[in-house]
Amino acid sequence: MRPWIQILAVLLLAGCGAKGDTPAEQRNSIQQMRQQALSTLYGQDPNIRQEVTRSKGYAVFTNVNNNLLLLSAGSGYGVLRDNRTGRDTYMNMATAGMGVGMGIKKFQALIIFNDTTALDRFITTGFDASAQADLAAKSADDGKVVVSEAANADFQKVKMYQLTEQGVAVQATMQGYKYWPDDDLNGK
Repeated sequence: MRPWIQILAVLLLAGCGAKGDTPAEQRNSIQQMRQQALSTLYGQDPNIRQEVTRSKGYAVFTNVNNNLLLLSAGSGYGVLRDNRTGRDTYMNMATAGMGVGMGIKKFQALIIFNDTTALDRFITTGFDASAQADLAAKSADDGKVVVSEAANADFQKVKMYQLTEQGVAVQATMQGYKYWPDDDLNGK
């Protein structure tokens, strides 16, 4: 295997799965992560609670993104709540990109769906390609959370908030994201 493929594989698998040995423990860990992320966001901006409540659905993900010179890769997991049905769908995510970057960034993302079609499309295809330029500097023990708001091309339908937890990353990359249901955690 070529060295760059090995490096990309290691970067992609870092932070890959939820904590726990059984699917029930992993689901519980993801639920706790969701509650913690929402509580933090609501504390930063109480209007976000109204956005989540009024939406068609929302998803909360945790991700570790690694940038090494010209390659960027990351992985994570999360849960999507369909507010129409109250059903949770546990999901995985991966990200890969190219561009100038160096560092590691761990973050959580809240994705709010204000459109039924956008929500359904996310569950079935779950793909969003976007360019990002980012400077995130965060120490693990300073107690602050950086909230950044980003919107995709159709910002009326889908809105994203990011909580940068820890790490230092300087990057200007073209990034692709892929989300997909976790068959093991969804009982399929």
